[in-house]
Amino acid sequence: MKKRLLFSFIFILILGSYYYVQQSRMFQQPSTVSSIVLNEQIKKEQQETYDMTSPPVKLEFQQTKVTVNILPVGLDATGRMLVKDNLDVASWYKQSAVPGNQGNALLAGHRDWKGELGPFQYLENIQKGEHIRIQYENQEVRTFQVIEKQVYHAEEVPASVMNIHEGPRVTLITCTGNFIREKGGYQDRVVVTLQSI
Repeated sequence: MKKRLLFSFIFILILGSYYYVQQSRMFQQPSTVSSIVLNEQIKKEQQETYDMTSPPVKLEFQQTKVTVNILPVGLDATGRMLVKDNLDVASWYKQSAVPGNQGNALLAGHRDWKGELGPFQYLENIQKGEHIRIQYENQEVRTFQVIEKQVYHAEEVPASVMNIHEGPRVTLITCTGNFIREKGGYQDRVVVTLQSI
């Protein structure tokens, strides 16, 4: 009789322990699921930051309210990025990133043309912290902030400036410095780096 009672007591203890473990798992499971869902949501939001597929069509310097159209370009016969011979156009290297996406979006424009100053001449005076707005073909607009400005000799621009895989960032380039026709024109380049905000 005592043995039966002892076995019954042990059996009840085991059954109770199993029930407790199962209940604990049930209460913990929603927390785990919520964590997974939250992580997936964060990943999705991070991906959406870089999912712009529409090409850029317009750039605005917010400090001056001057706008310039953006046109896609490729490379010339020497392997250099083409720049449209038009003051009202910024050239976007179409093999580089779409501005705001992962990678380096390269945009270049003339400082002046045939004696007339263009919008990109403002890069000589632009300051860190200023904002630039870029409009896309799908009418979306994104704002970028100047985080760096550097001036290099035309033949000494670091390879990293033109590296289309570094980023995410936007790189604006124009000519500056002394103009020496016998040496091919302006001797320096001003490079402005932007980040999305």
